[in-house]
Amino acid sequence: MDYQLQRLVAVPDWCFAIGLRIRFNHPLLLYQTYPEDWIAHYARNGLLFVDPAVGWGMANSGICDWKDLVAGDAAGVLEQAAGYGLRHGIVVSVADMTTRSLGFFAGSQAPIAGHLRSLAQEVMISLHDGTEGMSEMAPSDLAPFIALNDRLRGAASP
Repeated sequence: MDYQLQRLVAVPDWCFAIGLRIRFNHPLLLYQTYPEDWIAHYARNGLLFVDPAVGWGMANSGICDWKDLVAGDAAGVLEQAAGYGLRHGIVVSVADMTTRSLGFFAGSQAPIAGHLRSLAQEVMISLHDGTEGMSEMAPSDLAPFIALNDRLRGAASP
């Protein structure tokens, strides 16, 4: 799992939020390299519940550009994200019969290129498949996987 996440951290000019094995709007594991101020703003304003990227990801599988979601963004989540440097993004959604995993990838400079879209989808499929059955693990056994988020945030910091 760490190897797959490091592949994402290594990409210049992008950051991400990944929720694995989501059930009832709660991911089993969450990995974020988004700016801290955006994470705080997003949480403080309850944007999860009005984010069109989340809505698309929960209803679909595959990849969608954020620009294609603007028309349905009544709360202006994508415009707010741009204010934090998250101007270009995609959502990647992977599902099986019982759970779904979502990845949100964003950058400031340019739309996410085709090879990076493929990388994001490949990693999301690998992470989703690799976490099958982990919801049955004891919290102490999950702790090392949860701790990966802190290491990722450190690796993604300039």
